[in-house]
Amino acid sequence: MPDRIARPPANKENRIRGVMDGTHAGIFTERSVMTSFAIGSTYHGFVLERKEFLPEIHSTVFLFTHAVLGCQALAIKNQDENKTFCVSFMTVPEDSTGVAHILEHSVLMGSEKYPVRDVFGEINKGGLMTFLNAMTGSDTTWYPFATRNLKEYFNIMDVYCDVVFNPLLLRSTFEQEGWHYHLENEEDQLQYMGVVFNEMKGAYSDPIRSLFHHIYRGLMPQSTYAHESGGDPRRIPDLSFEQFVEFHRGHYHPSNCTLFFYGDAPLDEELAYVQQNFLARYTAPAAKARIEPGLDLREPLCIEDTYPVQPGSPTAQKTFLAISSTVGTVHDRKLNAAFQIIANILFNSDGSPLKKAIINAYLCKDFGGLFLSNASFKTLMITYLVGTDPEKRDHFLALYKATLSRMVEERLDKDLVLSELNRYEFSVREEMNKAQRGLDLIGKALPAMKHGLTPFEALQIDALLAEIRKDATENGYFEQLIRTYLLDNPATVTVTLAPDAEKMAQNLQEEQQRLDAFGQSLDTDGRRRLVERTQELIALQSAANTVDDLRRLPRLTLADLDAHPPFHAVQPALLGHTELLINDLETNGICYLDLGFDCSALPLELLPYLDLFATILTEIGTEQKDYMQFAKAINLCTGDFSHSVQVYVRQGEPQTVRPILWVHAKVLSAYLEQAIDLISEVLASVDFSDEHHIEEIIHREFAWAEHAAQSDGYSLALTRAFSHLSRAGQYNEQIHGIQAYLHLKGLAGNYLEHEATLHAALRQIRDLLLRRQGLIVTITAEDREISRFQELGASLVNALPDLPVVPARPSFPTVPATQAFTTSAEVVYNVQACTLFPDASRYNGSFEVLRTWLSRDYLWNTVRQMGGAYGCFIQFNHLTGNFGMISYRDPQVRKTFEAYEALAKVIGSLSLSDESLQQLIVGAYGTATPHQGPATRGATARNDYLAGITPAFRQQRIEEIIRTSVDDLRGFAPLFAQLSAKPIRATIGGREKIDQDRTLFEHVTEL
Repeated sequence: MPDRIARPPANKENRIRGVMDGTHAGIFTERSVMTSFAIGSTYHGFVLERKEFLPEIHSTVFLFTHAVLGCQALAIKNQDENKTFCVSFMTVPEDSTGVAHILEHSVLMGSEKYPVRDVFGEINKGGLMTFLNAMTGSDTTWYPFATRNLKEYFNIMDVYCDVVFNPLLLRSTFEQEGWHYHLENEEDQLQYMGVVFNEMKGAYSDPIRSLFHHIYRGLMPQSTYAHESGGDPRRIPDLSFEQFVEFHRGHYHPSNCTLFFYGDAPLDEELAYVQQNFLARYTAPAAKARIEPGLDLREPLCIEDTYPVQPGSPTAQKTFLAISSTVGTVHDRKLNAAFQIIANILFNSDGSPLKKAIINAYLCKDFGGLFLSNASFKTLMITYLVGTDPEKRDHFLALYKATLSRMVEERLDKDLVLSELNRYEFSVREEMNKAQRGLDLIGKALPAMKHGLTPFEALQIDALLAEIRKDATENGYFEQLIRTYLLDNPATVTVTLAPDAEKMAQNLQEEQQRLDAFGQSLDTDGRRRLVERTQELIALQSAANTVDDLRRLPRLTLADLDAHPPFHAVQPALLGHTELLINDLETNGICYLDLGFDCSALPLELLPYLDLFATILTEIGTEQKDYMQFAKAINLCTGDFSHSVQVYVRQGEPQTVRPILWVHAKVLSAYLEQAIDLISEVLASVDFSDEHHIEEIIHREFAWAEHAAQSDGYSLALTRAFSHLSRAGQYNEQIHGIQAYLHLKGLAGNYLEHEATLHAALRQIRDLLLRRQGLIVTITAEDREISRFQELGASLVNALPDLPVVPARPSFPTVPATQAFTTSAEVVYNVQACTLFPDASRYNGSFEVLRTWLSRDYLWNTVRQMGGAYGCFIQFNHLTGNFGMISYRDPQVRKTFEAYEALAKVIGSLSLSDESLQQLIVGAYGTATPHQGPATRGATARNDYLAGITPAFRQQRIEEIIRTSVDDLRGFAPLFAQLSAKPIRATIGGREKIDQDRTLFEHVTEL
């Protein structure tokens, strides 16, 4: 199993746009779902408006309207056991106080039927849910969950419906989740505190968020979308408790909601449940919220603003620049699908003449773009430059328009168009493999339904793509659209966001002035009462729910668990003399190929180059194709060609490691032979002679690495902490951690000085890595494609020299055990780690139950609710025994580390009721039996095989989880003494907060 960094539970961004993991929903026929519902008939208060079997999604879709309330319900029924429910509301902001976002957090804190403090947290502690969350968009808030267990499905449906329709909305909840004046002692400094307040402080550390906010405000002035629905930290304290309660009253009536049902649950029972338990009590409809369209932009607009960077840091080539135009509305399906493809043709493909022109003009470190088809009623095309300067704006705009005009006049390159059409169609095909298929389909239907469109068209695209392909390849369709909507469109805004070394101090000063003004308005008695209120809130946050209140929540029991769940394992085989790992799974005609290259031969000095080498390998081209030709060729025959680096540890051998570079390809079966030939060409003749493009890649990669470090750098802190604990952690630090980041920073900052060394390193890594011996090949596909690959795949192996891998055994440098790294963020990320199990044999499944309690109870309560962090999670590897805790968007430093170091005492005195223990066992069981798509299932099985983890081991762990006792949990307490005995800490974030607790760290470094 790789000793690698985990992501936090919340959905997180992949640079600009987030991506979701996938699974296969199964192939269904119309006969396999319920078809007895009649159009025009009423079922439990819902009138069936339309019913249709959609072959593209292998589902029967039902659209209902409630006879009294007018709300709609969409049901997508098939044989997918991962049942998904969602209730969404139109939540239209009128300002940037974040009221919809705070309300999303707050309704989950207790309801009339479930007067439990933090209902969401209690549900999250123990269940088999495969998804559980709530999200606030620019005009909608939705509450989705998914589970494979029918009993749990109706349990959580009941809870979710009750919390949204009948929440308690206590003032203390508003203060905890939104904001409050915080003063623990009269002599302390007054501060703002609140989970959403700190979350959005972290979000606003990302300049890209500011860039997008300016785009929306500029293109749609005075509209709903000109407001920050998540909340601007400067405006959040403007929100009153009374306004908060009124927003719920005006937006959470069922007439303003939409219901979604997905999967194999009985539709009749779903409709009956929501009607009888919730909707029947409402006897009259209410007004629906209305989106404010605002004004149309009738002439180009330029917006200039700044974002904070650390004082004294260089500002050259740190500007973000964007140009964005309104294209149409969500009604324009063909136009929107076409622009999804056009965005990749123009902005993202390395085969794009526009991208080449911009990069070759040295205007920026990276250039890209995207099309937003459903983030608002209007659809937007956005082009952005990363790592530019304000004075380059006019040059960019002129070059952008001139190059687009030339591309239109000369017609788009046919191979480029075909490659991006193929890649887009691949992404559509792969959607069938998504783990949260129901959530994905709901995400397609919701934007249509909230704007009065039919969801049936939104759920289908095959015919539309065929029409677009014909028009694009025969009729110059894309060129016409570029001319109309990008070149001749007055509704265009240009945003320049420049770095400002003084802005962070200005922001903090403005906040402090506002706090001081409030503090000065308090007399002695008022200050005393504020301290009392703060202590009262802390006491409420510390108080446990009563056993009687907790018993009101519906729960699963141990009897609901399958004592012998299935575990997928790879089938080892040979491809010639090369190890082949086979995953025979349903993949909807897609082959997932992984080529693993043993990195053990790399000496220490080459490890910081490894990730760069892999990036360059997958895009630089070959002796036969330059990088632009290669980009078109690879996109024509694959849906993805990428890499990852993982460091493996064998069970029972924690200090024996095997670092592997994986090269990944996703291929439709029809293109398998073509893809194999092209990848073989890369392995045999990768060409590093294009020095100019390699330089571009280095600057691009550092621009994004710097952005990640400044706005969301917890993974760097975690990697540094884990580097103290094992050889695998030392490898990761050199490849992915702060050491690699600083190496990349130096390379980008003095490129010409280091260019020769870089090129020598690339050639050395190629010669040491791309060898037949030590190669591992993995395929995840269906049986027919596996057989074809076994016939065709020998060319991949034969493209490599038949040379041995000689381990280098690098000696790693030591670094301080307690370190902090400062960025321009206003929050911090705190990591503390230790080797919890020096003797790995002491680990057993009961620790997974304790781990569930730690992350979903103790840390949730102490670091999130009481400390004000957005979240806190655990990283643990049972093969090395290494354990770490990570706080996310945290306003605290010392308090968080104090919470970490209290664990030995807290666990030693842990007391749980039988019901609470059973709840944690169910939660740990759910984590140990995840719902995965075929690509993830295949990767998990591959990793298990390389780590020596067998299905028998996983089964033993399940049995240990199920029979866990409270004494088992307390028995782990002495192990946590290592957290304070030999503290290993790493914090990354705002300098002001780090300086306040400077004594916790041996060394502080500015990133």
